[in-house]
Amino acid sequence: MPARKPKALIVRHETAAEKSRRESGEMAMRPNRELPLNAPSRLRGHEIAEATWRRLMREFMSIEGEIVTRLDFDLLADYCILIEQIHELDAMRKTAHDRWRELLKDQSDEKVIEACDMVVKLDSRADRKRALLLQLRQSLYLTPRARAGVAPSKKEADEPKDELEMLLDDVNDFVNGGSGK
Repeated sequence: MPARKPKALIVRHETAAEKSRRESGEMAMRPNRELPLNAPSRLRGHEIAEATWRRLMREFMSIEGEIVTRLDFDLLADYCILIEQIHELDAMRKTAHDRWRELLKDQSDEKVIEACDMVVKLDSRADRKRALLLQLRQSLYLTPRARAGVAPSKKEADEPKDELEMLLDDVNDFVNGGSGK
């Protein structure tokens, strides 16, 4: 079952009892410490990851509700590191692509194939990282779909019909021209 949306993201009308129940549930899961505005020590030396952390904290702090808490600390740090890794992979791919273009002019078949293979491998790694990044974005409410809460609510199973209801259905079918069963 998908996680419930935070109170701040709910746009439908709720009764006072529903609001109170949701608020008390959220408060029970809220840690005492808040997320730091500055990047944690784990991200020091990672320029892009630090910049991503600061950008995310500005965005999350500008939102009325609390979307992420201290419990999401490691997830946010992993997200920031992943952003930097994708940036590095893109830079490596550009270098490999430029090398491939140079080799095309020289007509050195073996080196051209090696350079092309390197570009393809880097593309594959970047694609896998971007897929993981999308999963993290959804977990952190950074996608429109996550914020919209499109996950369907769990449908309750219909209660089985009792014998009288089944008998009435059979009579109804017979009266309406059906064969009874």
